[in-house]
Amino acid sequence: MQKLGNPVPFFFDGSGRPLTGGYVYVGVANADPQTNPIDLFWDLEGDDPAAQPLRTIGGFLVNGTQPASVFFDEDDYSMRVRDDNGVEVFYSPSVYGPTDAFQPASDTLTAIAALTTTAFGRNLLTLANSTALATATGIPTPLPAAGGTITGNITRQGAGVHTYHTDSALTSGRIFLTANGAADPTSLPGDIWLEKSA
Repeated sequence: MQKLGNPVPFFFDGSGRPLTGGYVYVGVANADPQTNPIDLFWDLEGDDPAAQPLRTIGGFLVNGTQPASVFFDEDDYSMRVRDDNGVEVFYSPSVYGPTDAFQPASDTLTAIAALTTTAFGRNLLTLANSTALATATGIPTPLPAAGGTITGNITRQGAGVHTYHTDSALTSGRIFLTANGAADPTSLPGDIWLEKSA
């Protein structure tokens, strides 16, 4: 039996997302692959040449629009990957020997991967739902966006006040401070009006 692997190379952009519209250059080892390319082929027999730069869609190398494998004779080679804006994502002067079907790691991608390789990060990935995530991370329950019931007092951080009613019929309240002689701005039960003295 054989283990199923990804038969088509996969490439990422600088943010770790699948690279679309990317440019992949493969060249002579320890030389600039853009100016010193090696011969590439879409078939194992070497009958179907692959022009450089190779292009990507959704992270996959493509021959036209179809994901495809690429073949060559060299044991060691250089590689450069650029995004659709021509910005370098990855460069290696030497990619020796057989490789798996994924882009070699870059410092940026390694740093991104490290964010989820701590024990804490791995444990977060196994949580059952958002309630478990909120409990594990200490995220407080937010105020309902579309209304609801809040129990207990609300503590404001910084300046400001909130109204507290002992009459259960009063479910809201606003506090108005106006200039002397201004019109009464209250319109709802529980509104409070403070008027500056003359």
